[in-house]
Amino acid sequence: MFRAELIGLVTTTATKVTAAVAVAGLIVTQLAFVTLMPALADGDIGPGLDALGSDFPVLDLASRAVQLDALNPLGASMGSGSIGVALLAITLLGVLAGTSDDRYGGIVGAVLASPKRFRIVAAKAGAVALAGVALGVVLALVSLVTLVITLAATGTPFVLGLPDLAARFGLGVLAVTALSVIGLAVGLIVRTQLAGVLTMIAVLILEPIVVSSIQLVGGGTPPVWTQYLPVALAQGVIHAGTGGVGLPVVTIALVALTAALSVAASATLARRDL
Repeated sequence: MFRAELIGLVTTTATKVTAAVAVAGLIVTQLAFVTLMPALADGDIGPGLDALGSDFPVLDLASRAVQLDALNPLGASMGSGSIGVALLAITLLGVLAGTSDDRYGGIVGAVLASPKRFRIVAAKAGAVALAGVALGVVLALVSLVTLVITLAATGTPFVLGLPDLAARFGLGVLAVTALSVIGLAVGLIVRTQLAGVLTMIAVLILEPIVVSSIQLVGGGTPPVWTQYLPVALAQGVIHAGTGGVGLPVVTIALVALTAALSVAASATLARRDL
């Protein structure tokens, strides 16, 4: 069943399109982060830093922190709750995988072949997770190549060591894999494709709005619980912890969230009248 789900996943046009959108979106984001913003800050293009204002972020590409951030497979950002095209495409890949069987009637045949429906969810989760790993590796390589080319073009030294690269690659692939399985669970729970896509987009867009609103009202650092929202958890894992929450905690929380949504999806499918 796992093999059938994997073949069905990698041969569909929706999977190929979402993966292509994720890669294209990441390339544009990374180029803006490591090329456009430093050039604007240096005055090489645009009106110059004085005209842009003191709030315009000045990135030091020679620093270890900025180079690590540029290797983010979800797209480098200035905040832990930021979302981008790559993140949207990753989660929607899972949503489309979770709703395609209902849309085309394949879920009936799958249930007849395996009456124990939790096995169907497990097979789908395994296939989506494997696709997420592959996509995460590709996105990590895209980020690395973009950074290396930019540094070479500007004569900036590459200061990251092999342990830094291995850690960022591993954590990034873990985050991409978890987000794709979370999207699958949401798709299985919501069932219809349009509702699943709209639900996932709403969740991702609302999270930074809610966090920013709470921060504005509180007048300071957002409360710790906001670090346990889906996007913040994924970014926290990639950055090896954030907002005072360490890497072990955010990793366990992201895995627990993924497992809990998968169990909820399995329970929903078990009670569903097909």
